[in-house]
Amino acid sequence: MLKHPRIFVSIVAASALVLAGCSNSEQDSTQNDSAPETAANAPAESDADDADDNDDADDADDALDFEDAVVRAMAEDADMTAIFGTLVNESNEDIEIVAFSSSVDAGINEIHETVDGQMREMEEPLIIPAGESVALEPGGAHFMLMDVKEPVMAGDEVTLTVELADGSTEEFDDIPVRTIGAGDENYGDLGHDHGDHAGEEHDDHDDNDE
Repeated sequence: MLKHPRIFVSIVAASALVLAGCSNSEQDSTQNDSAPETAANAPAESDADDADDNDDADDADDALDFEDAVVRAMAEDADMTAIFGTLVNESNEDIEIVAFSSSVDAGINEIHETVDGQMREMEEPLIIPAGESVALEPGGAHFMLMDVKEPVMAGDEVTLTVELADGSTEEFDDIPVRTIGAGDENYGDLGHDHGDHAGEEHDDHDDNDE
C-alpha cells in the first residue's frame, strides 16, 4: 500500500516537468517569432531614411540650372575667355555664387559685372533670387577666365563648377565652346570687343603685381 503514493507522486512530478517544458518551448517560440519581425522592420526603416536623404540631395541638385550655357572660343594667341548663359534658381531661397572654377586651365577666374559702362570684378556675391533667373551675357555679368594656358576652341566642351555662399558646389558638364563674334558684345563706352577688355584687365593685374 505504501508503493501507490510514491507512484502518484512520481506521476505528478513528471507531469509538472512536461508542463514546464511546454511553457518554455512556447516562450522560446514567441521570442523567435518576434525576432524576425524586428529584423524585417529594420531594413524597411533604413530604406525610408535613405530615400529621404536622396530626395534632399536631389532637391539640392535641382535648385540651380544653367540654361543656354556657352564658352567663347579663343584665338590661338589669346589668353582670355568668358562663360555666358542663364542661371535659373528653382528653389524658394536666394542662391549666392561666390566663386567658380572650370576644366579650363586658367590662372584667374573672376565674376564680372558692368558698372557705369565699365567692366570690373564683382565685389559682392552673384545673387540669383528665389524662383528667378539671371542672364550672364556680353556687356553684363559673366564668368571671366584669364591667364588661360591652353586656348579652348570651337567644338570643345567645358565643365563649370560654381561655389555657393553656404560652401556647397554645383557642377555643370558639357558646356559647348562656340565662336562669338566681336559684334555680339557691347561694352558701352569702351567700344571694343571682349578680347580687348580682357587684355586691359590683364595689364592692370600686371601693373598691380609690380
